[in-house]
Amino acid sequence: MFHELRYAVRMLKNNPSFAAIAVLTLALGVGANTAMFSVVNGVLLRPLDYPNASRIVQLNTFYPQKGRSFPRTTGPDVVDIRSGVPALEQVSFYYGGEMGVQMADHAEFVGTYLVTPNFFTVFGVMPALGRGLEANDAQRGAIVSLPFAQRNFGSGAAALGQTLHMEGVAYQIVGVVPPSFRFPREAQVWLATSPQPESMERTAYNYRAVALLRPGTSLDAANAQLETLGARLEGTFPDANKAKRFLAVPLREQLVGPVRATLYFLMGAVSLVLLISCANVANLLLARATARQRELAVRAALGATRTAIARQLLMESGVIALAGGGLGLLLAFVGTRALTRATAQQVGLPRLADIQVNWSVFAFAIGVSLLSSFLFGMSPAWQAAKVDLNDALKQAGRGLAGSSNRLRNALVVVQVALSFALAIGAGLLFRSFLALNSVDLGYRTQAMLVMYAHDPAHTLSDYLQAARFFENAVEQVKQIPGVISAAAAMGVPTGQYGSNGGYVVDGQDFRQHLNHLAQATFSLSGPGYFSTMGIPLLHGRDFNSNDSYDHQFVAIISESLARQSFAGQDPIGHTIQCGLDSPKWMTVVGVVADVRQDSPASSPGPTLYMPVLQHPYHANEVEVVMPSAVSPASLIDPVRGKMQSLNPQIATKFTTMEAMVSDSIATPRLRTMLAGLFAGLALLLAMAGMYGVMSYVTTQRTPEFGVRMALGASPRNVLALVLKRAAQMTALGVGAGLALAFSVTRVMNTMLFGLKATDAVTYAWVLMAVTPIVVLAAAVPAWRASRVDPVVALRNE
Repeated sequence: MFHELRYAVRMLKNNPSFAAIAVLTLALGVGANTAMFSVVNGVLLRPLDYPNASRIVQLNTFYPQKGRSFPRTTGPDVVDIRSGVPALEQVSFYYGGEMGVQMADHAEFVGTYLVTPNFFTVFGVMPALGRGLEANDAQRGAIVSLPFAQRNFGSGAAALGQTLHMEGVAYQIVGVVPPSFRFPREAQVWLATSPQPESMERTAYNYRAVALLRPGTSLDAANAQLETLGARLEGTFPDANKAKRFLAVPLREQLVGPVRATLYFLMGAVSLVLLISCANVANLLLARATARQRELAVRAALGATRTAIARQLLMESGVIALAGGGLGLLLAFVGTRALTRATAQQVGLPRLADIQVNWSVFAFAIGVSLLSSFLFGMSPAWQAAKVDLNDALKQAGRGLAGSSNRLRNALVVVQVALSFALAIGAGLLFRSFLALNSVDLGYRTQAMLVMYAHDPAHTLSDYLQAARFFENAVEQVKQIPGVISAAAAMGVPTGQYGSNGGYVVDGQDFRQHLNHLAQATFSLSGPGYFSTMGIPLLHGRDFNSNDSYDHQFVAIISESLARQSFAGQDPIGHTIQCGLDSPKWMTVVGVVADVRQDSPASSPGPTLYMPVLQHPYHANEVEVVMPSAVSPASLIDPVRGKMQSLNPQIATKFTTMEAMVSDSIATPRLRTMLAGLFAGLALLLAMAGMYGVMSYVTTQRTPEFGVRMALGASPRNVLALVLKRAAQMTALGVGAGLALAFSVTRVMNTMLFGLKATDAVTYAWVLMAVTPIVVLAAAVPAWRASRVDPVVALRNE
């Protein structure tokens, strides 16, 4: 085998152009697959990097009758689970998000979570510096990440003992965890809170909870106990816990579940590119094996067995595969970096730090390369092993032309089919993305600066003071040159803040309607918010400065909510009550148009707007929207400076409405971008395959074309003859591609917006675009065939 390996390398060295094309073609397929696999491996396959990873679960609230599950629990449910499910060794709850944290001389927006003291015990993680949280650390102990410590205190050691404030409460830093601990995602500050939840309302899903299974306890056993507990609580609390159960989900599943379908879809798409690469290399090897028939026949005449000949050709395929795999691995390093950057900036992919080209990815690249060598090497080896010794020696290399051509043509049909199916998928995603970008959002996005601002508050007086501060700050910001207007809100569309829940109207009893409450999104807004955002006021009035905490509570509703609860009536003057933060009844004073709250893909739905000043417990952390007459980026420094001059303890960060909307459709954009890239690569490879086959065929048929032209055929006739064959293969490939595309419509439908996976317009556009391109790949060989000199062709024959 070593001798055959040397011979294979020498043969490829003597044919550098063939070797380079084959290696490069395969490297593109292997590199793209390896880069995509590095993402799939890091996100979906690799275990979480925690000592207790296999035993950590997320606790979800589950409604079996509705088939609905969400990763939140109520305070009393957490307490009941902690005491009533023996299969769980530890149960910890947490809540928070990106919030303002105050230090001695500055404030910062950072991922901040309040956690029970046993939170790090669940994960089995100990601080790299200092100590972990203990029971008596509640409301006073904090752990921070090393990057946060270095950024704000110079080093991890210097951070120990330092004090930071959040919502007016002082916390002392007792430990520093390494950067590798990243749960919840983007968290950098963990503040100890009491194991007894602050909210004990059974309809308020304010907490997320993680738990640690006892050693030797299965997930099924834990869920069985949770089912029993849920049934018992339903009997005890028939209103609040009606048809409610609890579900333990492996933490890794909880983290990666939302992106699994997208990643597997992209992995499947890039696998088609690899198959097309293999078909291309197989075509090259078939052409080369046909040209080497005389050589192979001589070897057979000298005693080489068919097995030996096939083994030699497979060895050459293996050398090409390993060379292509090596180059593909280098491309994968670059591709993985590009994919990581794209997903970090656009999608916010979970477990981003776990994406790397490691030994498992290296093994995947080698495995794919060897599998590829088998795929593209078997056909040429099998064809060569069938050589007829007498025919091959007599015909000097044309003995296998017929069967070889049939196989080569079949491979081209496969390439066209796969590339056409990929092009249809990319076309559907592209049209879906265009539809997302063209929907009417219901609000203004252009030239709109958004400032997140947090004013620490602890008591009702603090919260009322914070609300008044932001009312004054908005007026101050309006005076900055370039700012057209400004308004404060909590719950700006596509933003980080917001709430939702049930409501009742006109004196209905909240408790009696607990299990079938009308639902709405809850938002707070200050005076002028609707005009600032470009949301039409359809009826009634806007909020004003008189809508304060000590006045009659009022509300503005969206037209969807008006239809939902006041159909056929004038809603102005009716009253409404919700569970946001106050039991006070609110009088409806206005109706505004609907907006798409979560993203362009979300349907406009009922929204309940309330004055910021009347709900102070949500008024110290607001979004200030500012349409501008200049570039929004140019206003950041003046606005930040103004806020610092008003109060240096205010944490701020800035973005734009366009960026927020763009982030909300990041996953569809990434799908569209990568599917388009893979489809384009597949189409180029299919064109190369068509060109290669037609070049070979025209060379083989040169004597025939010479005879035809000698008998009166025109160059146009010969050109049409070659292109007709190309069109036939393209038609077969397109038909097979259509069948393949139809077979995955169910999967595609879950990723589309505004159209179906069987959209005829998309199929027609792709058909009209792809078919001519592939057929025209045969134009150069066809043109060469039409220029054949009959005398030269016949003389050579």
